[in-house]
Amino acid sequence: EPLKNVPGATVGVDLSLHDLAGVTDRLKPGKNGVVAILNERGNVVAYPDPVKIMKTTGTAPGVDLMTAKDIDDKRIQMAISGDDVKLHEHHAFKANGEEYIGFVRRAAHESLDNWRIVSVAAVSDFTDGLKEALRRSLIIAGSVLVVAIAGVAAMAGWITVPVLRIRRMADQVTDLNFGKMESFESPFIEIKRLQESMERMRTALDTFLRFVPRDVVRQLIRDNQAAAVGGTRREVTLLFTDIEGFTSMSEKMTPEQIMSQTSEYFELMSLGIQSNLGTIDKFIGDAIMAMWNAPTEDVFHVDNACRGALTAFHISEDLNKEFKEKGEPPMRTRFGLHTCEVLVGNVGAPDRMQYTCLGSGVNLAARLEGLNKFYGTQVLASDTVRRRASPEFLFRRVDIVAAKGTSVPLTIYELMGQRGEDAAFFVGEDAIKLASKYEQAFDFYLHRDFDDALAILDELAKSSPGDAVVATLRNKCRALHENPPGNDWNGVTVLDEK
Repeated sequence: EPLKNVPGATVGVDLSLHDLAGVTDRLKPGKNGVVAILNERGNVVAYPDPVKIMKTTGTAPGVDLMTAKDIDDKRIQMAISGDDVKLHEHHAFKANGEEYIGFVRRAAHESLDNWRIVSVAAVSDFTDGLKEALRRSLIIAGSVLVVAIAGVAAMAGWITVPVLRIRRMADQVTDLNFGKMESFESPFIEIKRLQESMERMRTALDTFLRFVPRDVVRQLIRDNQAAAVGGTRREVTLLFTDIEGFTSMSEKMTPEQIMSQTSEYFELMSLGIQSNLGTIDKFIGDAIMAMWNAPTEDVFHVDNACRGALTAFHISEDLNKEFKEKGEPPMRTRFGLHTCEVLVGNVGAPDRMQYTCLGSGVNLAARLEGLNKFYGTQVLASDTVRRRASPEFLFRRVDIVAAKGTSVPLTIYELMGQRGEDAAFFVGEDAIKLASKYEQAFDFYLHRDFDDALAILDELAKSSPGDAVVATLRNKCRALHENPPGNDWNGVTVLDEK
């Protein structure tokens, strides 16, 4: 083949197939690439393995060159196949499951311009290194990330554990649980200050709750509301207590003695009321005002109030025994129970208010407590309480009264205890039978049958000589027997005092 045309002469170079094979082998791009040279007829004149491009023929000299389509190399075949293969343009294809990039160009511009050089490069020769570098980079990045995460986790634990403990302290305060709080050390000044602030808040709120019913504060926290003046109508059961002869008793004691004895008394009495779901409204001198069904709703508020009154009564009796043993004066307590509808809420000014209840029923409950001194009783209840209470509680009628300034008579009852043998304040079968006989006598009294009433009351007086209720009704029947009442008599006792 002519290599270069010179005017007036022709210069040629004789190259063997092995020489051309060496050239193509050195020119191959990458480890898995290949280069081939095609003449104008499409025969492969140069290939790294010259044996693969020679084929035998039937004519002398018996050897010819294969075309690119016949050569046993898919890379060369795919590089020049297809209609979209253009000179001096790269195109991608797949051969034997691998990805390649082919490039076809002419051998020269002036001579041998019909010869084409086919260069095929394997994509993996260039990307494997990148993949390996990427893999190593990912390993390094992953290692750094793991170390960073471990460091961040350690730092987060260092920071978040105290924060979580502060959160538990806050939840404890929110729940009004003022038991011993968890103490811990933290290297952060802010955490220490937050812990100290939380402890001060707990102490302040604990102190505040000694002046305000706990349920009121809990409801405000639960509803996320600020306290405001106002109230709602609600049925409640009220309890008033008072110490008999407290004024004369306190005159014989020093202020320190009064404070010590009343503090112990109020603590135990409050415990008896609150253990039966009662709310202490206020302390009025030596008196206690408590209520049920406010601020927390209680469908069994009447029963719980009766149970609370009995609990407080027996506590006061036990406490008086201790006072006597210590040489201190007893604190005989009187109780008044009444169920009524009142206005419950915050009363006062916007900057200073008190949770309490208002209504005529409050005054009636206080009057019931005061009536104990007229009848020698200790626990008096209204007819509303008696009707709403469970049958387990034992009541007996004391009188029908019309308080000063009122026109509606009220039947008052003595709460004696409970009927059930398993009840905490079981009065005994004998007491139940005596109460039943007393009720018969009271019926005779209301029906003007004073003789039959006296017969029963005389018998009861022998069985219970110290029973003030029996003695009061007995004296009434005697007086009415001697001076029979007029036709307008209805058994109502009109009280001249409030």
